[in-house]
Amino acid sequence: MTADESNADPGVSMARRTLIRRAAGILAGTAATSSVLAQEPKPAGAAAPVAAAPLITTSEEGFEIIDIPHYSDELMSVINLHEFEGVAKKRISTQAYDYIRAGAADELTLQANLAAYGDYWIRRRVMVDVSHVDTSLELFGHKLAHPIILGPIGLRRLLNPDGDRLTILAAHKTGAILVGPRLDLIQELAKTDQAPMWWAASLGHATAQDAQAWARESEAQGASALCVSLDYPYTGARDRPSRDHWESQWADTPRYNTGEGEVTFQPGMVWPYFPNMNWEWFKWVRGSTKLPIVAKGITTAEDARMAVKAGVDAIAVSNHGGRTLDGAVATLHALPEVVDAVNGKIPVIVDGGVRRGGDVIKCMSLGAKAVMIGRPYLWALAAYGQEGVQRVVELLTGELRMALGLSGAGHLAAIDRSLIRPAWKPYPNPSTHA
Repeated sequence: MTADESNADPGVSMARRTLIRRAAGILAGTAATSSVLAQEPKPAGAAAPVAAAPLITTSEEGFEIIDIPHYSDELMSVINLHEFEGVAKKRISTQAYDYIRAGAADELTLQANLAAYGDYWIRRRVMVDVSHVDTSLELFGHKLAHPIILGPIGLRRLLNPDGDRLTILAAHKTGAILVGPRLDLIQELAKTDQAPMWWAASLGHATAQDAQAWARESEAQGASALCVSLDYPYTGARDRPSRDHWESQWADTPRYNTGEGEVTFQPGMVWPYFPNMNWEWFKWVRGSTKLPIVAKGITTAEDARMAVKAGVDAIAVSNHGGRTLDGAVATLHALPEVVDAVNGKIPVIVDGGVRRGGDVIKCMSLGAKAVMIGRPYLWALAAYGQEGVQRVVELLTGELRMALGLSGAGHLAAIDRSLIRPAWKPYPNPSTHA
């Protein structure tokens, strides 16, 4: 404990004192803030993401000290993405918690998505100048501040009555692409320049007419890309919502067990979405839009090659958060197969299990261009609203900066497979290198 901490006003928190000291340094001219995002010209109909600038101060040696925004003491007490779930569980209904938490069947794939990150080790390099770290990247011609994408979730209002609006505002504040926002809200907030870059999202369409109308409308409303999930022809066997007798109207009005809604989860129930979806869907849509198309839900080389042949612009490796087919491969394990199959023709994104900055490094090492997150920002939305979602993105990007510096990579463009190794791979025999 330093002298100023021991003599500090006991009514002022440690976080607040730190912020006050750093703010004083800035006012004294000893530090400066800078944006993490180089502003690009806005393409027609699309908003460039605007990330909140981290607080950058300078050490005596001239090195950057990078901090991220501070919030209430309660929110700042949540120190990693894992911990938001526990707070959220106390603030929402059992039914809402179970719906978001649920994986399919025995939740093997849900657990595998998380566990897969322990199956790889980072091969860190030292004696590399990492005075400056850079999380930026380019995707579909847009300069992005970081590779964190807020994935498509249909029931954000289940976690917070104003969850859709608050998520849009948080995405705008943090420079995160948001997939699948409510169109009425995105248009409303765009009028006051509070809309982020966003992608339209869909589980598919039964007819060419519906698919083409969706594509045209999304482009007209200002979407930057179209993201279609290919892995949801039917609902999966989810024990948690089945046990809760999940009814469809709960998503709109959190009134439970009224008997007025349509039961959409029960043991053995097969609930169809668009089981007739096939590769022709991309032909339907391609002639109706100039937007990039992201095919989400691919986990095999065979499907990856078919997607490239069908003319998609990016692939999102995803198993729908382990919510559809239990026993499906973990997304991190599927990622190298898909990356190798596309052979650099299109970018690959990965979705599933990312909780730490080191996880992002592993995804990038295996060939991902960006990562999607789902449950972490939903728990934060339930726990702390807009600021919770912001904190998730900021924590993850902050940890990513740490991982870039500590691994010796420094910036995303320097990452390749030489930075990673399977944990189960035998180490070389030292005697062979004598």
